[in-house]
Amino acid sequence: MSDTVDARRVQIVTASIGVFGRYGYRRTSMDLIAQAAGMSRPAVYQYFRNKQEVFRAVAEHVAAQVTTAAHEAGEKARAVPAEERLYLVLAVKLDLLTESVGAGSHAELFREAAEIAADTVHAFEENYRDVIEDVLKDCADELGLHGSALSARPTAELLCDALAGIAQARQVPEVKHARLRHLAQLTVRGFTRTPEDVSAC
Repeated sequence: MSDTVDARRVQIVTASIGVFGRYGYRRTSMDLIAQAAGMSRPAVYQYFRNKQEVFRAVAEHVAAQVTTAAHEAGEKARAVPAEERLYLVLAVKLDLLTESVGAGSHAELFREAAEIAADTVHAFEENYRDVIEDVLKDCADELGLHGSALSARPTAELLCDALAGIAQARQVPEVKHARLRHLAQLTVRGFTRTPEDVSAC
């Protein structure tokens, strides 16, 4: 693939993110995609055969973007407390979903992505959990993770599930971020509670 073709494909995919986010999968047309990309419809068809192919490329692009950004956020925040570091890594995905996907389109887009790009969605979920798991392991001493009954992997899975629920809620971004901070706080407190704390309840 030439640099020009690759650049055009990226142009279409990048423009399509907002279109799918605003209209959902079903109401998005190749005309809307072409308009957003600043190209003619026939020109778009030179790079993608149909809307489904564009959607799959968008899913792959977004997955790579979020995973990379989450990893970078975790690395940059190595000096901050575990609670803040967890929040920053989780906020990467929340911000992307909040900024690019309309609240009413969340359910449909997730449903369509699970059908059209199931392998991409699965790989993304695994990779994102890996990033969160790495942060938890890196903070193992601070969290007291070594002696915990719940290991880093199941905790990462729970955090991803909770994040999905927060992202899909019909709330303004500020409320979603407040809930995400509470989630990180509860996670850290759950690990760092001592037996004396438990018996006092």
